Amino acid sequence: MPRYGIKCFIDPHQDCVSGSGAPGWTFEVAGLNIEEFKATGAAYVHNTHHSPGEPPLPMVWPTNYTKLASSTMFTLFWGGDVFAPETKYEGINVKDFLQEKYINCYKHLAKRIQHLDAVMGFELMNEPHPGYIGLSNLLQYDAGATLVFGDSPNALQSFALGAGIPQEIEVWVRSWPFPTRKQTTRIVNKECKSAWINNQCTWQQHGVWGIDTNTSKPKVLIKDYFMKHPKTGEKLDFYKDFYLPFVNKYSEAIQSVKKDYYTFVEPLPNEPPPKWAPEDHNKNIVYAPHWYDLKSLFTKTFDGMITHDVQRLTRGAQHIVSATYFGISGAKKNYLGQVQNIIKDGLKNVGDKPCVIGECGIPMDINDKKAFETGDYTHHSNFLDAVLGAMEKNLVNFTLWNYNPLNDNVHGDHWYGEDFSIYSPPPFKTSMPTTPPASVTSTTVTNEATVSIVNNEFRSKLKSRVKGTLKIQTFQNYGPKDRTLQDKLENNKDNKEQIFQDAPEEPNNPLSLDKLENPISAEIYVECENAMDQLSPTSPTSPFDLNPWQLEQDQEESHHTGGRVLDAVLRPYAAKIIGIPHTMIFNLKTKEFTFKFTNYPESKRIVNSDALIVAPETEIYIPSYHYKRLNLDIRVSDGDWRYVKSRQTLYWRVKDWMTEGVEHTIRIRGIESSAVIPSETSGSVECINDDIKKQDTLKIEEGIVSTKWILGAILILIVAILPFNIYWWLLPGMWRADNIDIELNNVTFIVD
Repeated sequence: MPRYGIKCFIDPHQDCVSGSGAPGWTFEVAGLNIEEFKATGAAYVHNTHHSPGEPPLPMVWPTNYTKLASSTMFTLFWGGDVFAPETKYEGINVKDFLQEKYINCYKHLAKRIQHLDAVMGFELMNEPHPGYIGLSNLLQYDAGATLVFGDSPNALQSFALGAGIPQEIEVWVRSWPFPTRKQTTRIVNKECKSAWINNQCTWQQHGVWGIDTNTSKPKVLIKDYFMKHPKTGEKLDFYKDFYLPFVNKYSEAIQSVKKDYYTFVEPLPNEPPPKWAPEDHNKNIVYAPHWYDLKSLFTKTFDGMITHDVQRLTRGAQHIVSATYFGISGAKKNYLGQVQNIIKDGLKNVGDKPCVIGECGIPMDINDKKAFETGDYTHHSNFLDAVLGAMEKNLVNFTLWNYNPLNDNVHGDHWYGEDFSIYSPPPFKTSMPTTPPASVTSTTVTNEATVSIVNNEFRSKLKSRVKGTLKIQTFQNYGPKDRTLQDKLENNKDNKEQIFQDAPEEPNNPLSLDKLENPISAEIYVECENAMDQLSPTSPTSPFDLNPWQLEQDQEESHHTGGRVLDAVLRPYAAKIIGIPHTMIFNLKTKEFTFKFTNYPESKRIVNSDALIVAPETEIYIPSYHYKRLNLDIRVSDGDWRYVKSRQTLYWRVKDWMTEGVEHTIRIRGIESSAVIPSETSGSVECINDDIKKQDTLKIEEGIVSTKWILGAILILIVAILPFNIYWWLLPGMWRADNIDIELNNVTFIVD
């Protein structure tokens, strides 16, 4: 990754604790029995609720936030010492035990990877939740602020179900205009199973609920138990009293390993972030919220006709009409406003810190997966273009969820029925034999099966197949056991075949082919490595470099194979900027890209010896996917530019990059042309200034002409209507009336 200038951050990814990503032993520490989650309704878990051959799971996993397992684990993790002081493990309160293990886990990982330049930091936790902390009503969840869908027990019912008491719970289904509605009820846990290892509910133990002696039914004993400190009665705030203290401890631990590490902090899903105080940890904090179109995410539909601002509705919008948008332009306006609100919340509460939208994207299986059958991804392109356009116009960094090499059109991302991956491998077809010939010399493992290599024809086919799919088996793909072989090959690049031939076939010899984790022949090693050399840029300077082979081939036959909605994903953008960005817009339909920035103020300018000699350049990514067969019409406000097609990069050097506040503009268009498209072009403002002036003059003239036509039409309309109005109102009163009765064949018409 450093070779290409790519950075990454570590994401401790869990969903609803019980959804995925949380080790099973953590539930045991809390006293929960994961084997009874299904029977007790404590959690909706993929591997226990989904049987092979069944349709993909519906989007119900977010409802785990309000179920027993997830709510209990989050509550104990953040505030176990306050709300469950008697719940201990090895003599330590469960909160202290879990937080210590969590922090030490990622601190240990930080130590192991601190030498990797690509890693810039660690996220705190994916989509955290307060659990029961702050819950004011244990008998009902607010359907306007919380997803109530499928089996929907309230908190008290969850307690009772976990304790082995059957409950009649509500079942909610999708609806309109509200997301869900109650449809029916059903009895859960008829077997009287317990979700607790020792059959003792933590919340019953701490007096939150109990059994009514008169009715023998579960009863809430302390309604506001999770609203205030159980001992002192002091009102509690989740962010201030529980979340931020953990942010401070986690950040200090990670940065004690490497002081330059960033901590990516995410607020509660769909809520404003906590307000940072001066005493909170402020060093290298990055505000990293998630954002999705929640309605389309939930219903898995998008046709570009109507979208809704769920963010506004959850924040108290009085009527759904005020949060409704029409058409693609409406969707873009909707998303732009929602992302803008997230950024404003961050600046207000977190402060002037970096911001990255930690997740955004679209479900690929929208509209009943019709695109998978027809190949028409128009709605997907419009959808994702609106999402990413909102990010660009707000000038906010983002990560696109997701890339999953195991995705397929049947099971999606193989997780709770989700299907977000921008890559889905096409069905693989091979012309190579599936059964090995009688004579076998050595074997190589491919994606489909073990294929015998017995002659040059087979080797040629393998090499072609390797090139065609860009999935090459070389010594670089083998495990630590092969490190000696790799090192020796690196030090003897000119004599690789001899190394393999000289390697004695001994059990303890690291060069022995039978010791390789995936044994392949020496010739195939060399051929595959040569193929890799041809496919990789020799001296890459950016992630955008293409090699000659990729440039010559049709994009769909090379590194874009399997990509989904790439027309919206692959967009021009300013990768390196020598100032402060102000505008970045890409029009997917016209392929026009506009970017503006202003010079840094003197206080933020970095001047070094090189900068005094050569003005720095702004680098703009120009995706070959869109512009490979187009000539570029490039207009700049000042300076000169150079476009290198093989690097998919335009370098723009402005004239005055020192004077504070000076604005610079570039506009790039793709033009259809039969002329040969050069691999490298350049230009300057001097050679296109006249064109810009002509175009601006033409626009002004067009505007004047349009205005004249409009004014002329209005004048004609006035002239045509005015005499009639004068005549009508000047008629004698006996002939004029506001209402005239006309009798015709006993039928009366009232004319207003």
